[in-house]
Amino acid sequence: MKQDAGHQAALITTAEFFRFFIKSLIGIILARLLTPADLGSYRQLFLIYSTISAVLLMGIPQSILYFLPRQSPEERKAYIGRLINISFALSVIFALLLLVLRNAIATWFNNPKLSYLLVIYAVYPIFMFSSSLYNYFMLGLSNARSAAKFTLFGVGCDAVLILGVAFWTKSLLYITIAVVASAFLQWLYTRIALRGFPRLQRMPKGFLKTQFSFALPLGISSMIGMLSVQLDKLVISSYFDPAAFAVFSIGAMELPFVSIFTNSVNSVLLPAMSSHDDIPDMAMRYKAAVRKNALIIFPLAALFFLFAEPIFYILYGSKYLVSVPYFKTYLLILPLRIATFGIIFIALGKTKHVMFNSILTLAANLVLNIVLVRQMGMMGAALATVIVTWLSTGVYLLWMKTQLKLRLRDFFALWQVIKTAAATLGAGLTAYLILSICPNRYLAYGAALIAFCLVYLLLGYQFKAIHPYDIELVKSFLLSFFQKKKHATTGMEDNG
Repeated sequence: MKQDAGHQAALITTAEFFRFFIKSLIGIILARLLTPADLGSYRQLFLIYSTISAVLLMGIPQSILYFLPRQSPEERKAYIGRLINISFALSVIFALLLLVLRNAIATWFNNPKLSYLLVIYAVYPIFMFSSSLYNYFMLGLSNARSAAKFTLFGVGCDAVLILGVAFWTKSLLYITIAVVASAFLQWLYTRIALRGFPRLQRMPKGFLKTQFSFALPLGISSMIGMLSVQLDKLVISSYFDPAAFAVFSIGAMELPFVSIFTNSVNSVLLPAMSSHDDIPDMAMRYKAAVRKNALIIFPLAALFFLFAEPIFYILYGSKYLVSVPYFKTYLLILPLRIATFGIIFIALGKTKHVMFNSILTLAANLVLNIVLVRQMGMMGAALATVIVTWLSTGVYLLWMKTQLKLRLRDFFALWQVIKTAAATLGAGLTAYLILSICPNRYLAYGAALIAFCLVYLLLGYQFKAIHPYDIELVKSFLLSFFQKKKHATTGMEDNG
């Protein structure tokens, strides 16, 4: 039986938060076990993967969420099989590119170690490309449970292999091998799970044209969007050594909680919005998602801004406190993350708008990065990213009003968002006052955190930003989660 969109999003969000927790734990432990130079090299490997994969996948993941819900049950198996074949071919091209260009990449990143590490790491995309599509297949089939299970399996493999090898050897070379081994196990999981989907078959006439006419603009926009997001890190890598890159990359990131939450919601929202062309219903779904996103994103942004220094000290130690200013700068992006503006254009099939916006964003980001990095150092790269992200959002809003002829008030619960912001501001000021007047630092942090949560909930409910059914939804999901956990435990005891 299919779950409704809210419960699917909650399930995916829970799995992704667990994934974030484990991935963060891996990063924290590696930051303490490795030298800054080795940590920078480790992060550069994943920077290379995320950048090139955005180029080669060409919008295929997003297109799955658009096409798969529109297929008949019989067509879905064949569709999935064809995309597995395509992703494998692209992964082989990726591996060859890493092998051929490894010396040039090492020179660009000012990091000779990458030259031999990329020989090992070249196998990684062969396993991860097709595996990375698995969750999109499951979400396109409205099977959020299978997507969540795979997420948990993947992070479990990473935790056991990467951390085990890191504690045992403290060697970047062996850690890289462990990364590849984890990717192999995830690939094996998806091969078994998708064994009933046919792969060795001919492409029907017009399949590639239909697929890529939709996906190519998305792919170009995804590639450019990824380059825009990673451009600051690519520029820093070209100007500074791996140790400086490690300091910058730890701080120069958006709050991971937010991207997990919004991506989980969007992964469920896009298939629902794409399944029909009912604009009022689409607006209602989108508006509800924006309101709920704001309830979570705004207070998280405020809390992490207030507690950035102790958080970084506890997680990474004193040597990475210099990363805090970059982190606080990136928090200026968070107010925009209550909505994913491009999803409306994708749901309406207007993917060229997404592509043009990404091109504009990349061009502006490139110019600003070059200018500001030369004048301000690494902080210039962070500021450039923030400025360009706000510019990109402004362009989307302008197009929604002028080209799509949509009424923005139908898609954005502006008054509800303002009330949520007011509740967050009141809670933040209360916490700030406590931090300012309390002489005991540890007591101040504890009291400020408790006060923030209480004041936010009180004001949010008083301002009617938090609705009764928001509380009921959280209660329902938590009750369902613990009941399932209890049943699973009982079943294991019975089997034992």
